[in-house]
Amino acid sequence: MDTKTVITVREYSRLYAPIYKTLKTWGLVGLLTLLPFSLSAQIINLPSLRTNVLLPLLNIGAEQPLGNRWSIGADVYWPWIPRGNSNKNCFQAFGAGLEGRYWLGKNRQPEQRLLGHSIGAFAMTGYYDWERNYSGYQGDFILGGIDYLYAKPIFKGKMHLELSIGIGYFHSKSTHYNVFEEGGKGYRDKDYRKKVGYFGPLKATVALVLPLQVLMGKTKKKQ
Repeated sequence: MDTKTVITVREYSRLYAPIYKTLKTWGLVGLLTLLPFSLSAQIINLPSLRTNVLLPLLNIGAEQPLGNRWSIGADVYWPWIPRGNSNKNCFQAFGAGLEGRYWLGKNRQPEQRLLGHSIGAFAMTGYYDWERNYSGYQGDFILGGIDYLYAKPIFKGKMHLELSIGIGYFHSKSTHYNVFEEGGKGYRDKDYRKKVGYFGPLKATVALVLPLQVLMGKTKKKQ
């Protein structure tokens, strides 16, 4: 067994801390720096909350308008199917991403923020553990690309519906492991490394968005 080492079931969870700290630090710096650009005469636009319904209850995001034409956003995904006591199958992943967006259209007004047609650039990084029939891969990934998004008001403007599709490049590095008996430990192949590079369709979302504003010192949903 000199070419294999024992894996830890959730060893990749240690990557959560640096990813979280990086996003929190740069996200707060970015929002605090750019927040003044999101002010109008009477309205302060707070980050809108959103979730991609294609992965229900497994993601959350926020988007901050910067004036009438620009916005920045962040999303976190955690599709997580835990392995049982048998250690036979699992799908565990965590991804965190950022995006910048330009909203199209002439003479855009404050009430049109985060609505209509837009183009954007996005990037995401994360890690995964995928196992099927006692054979699996643990690795990390990074991706980036461009997308098109259309947003329209729903529920009398209290929420938005976003539809987007994007293309880009995906890169991943992983190691292979096996579980040799039911409920046993996983053993990684030291000499087995897998790299994946892919360019093509990479993103699709159907998102529900809750826009928030501060008006005259009171917080309310966007009308």
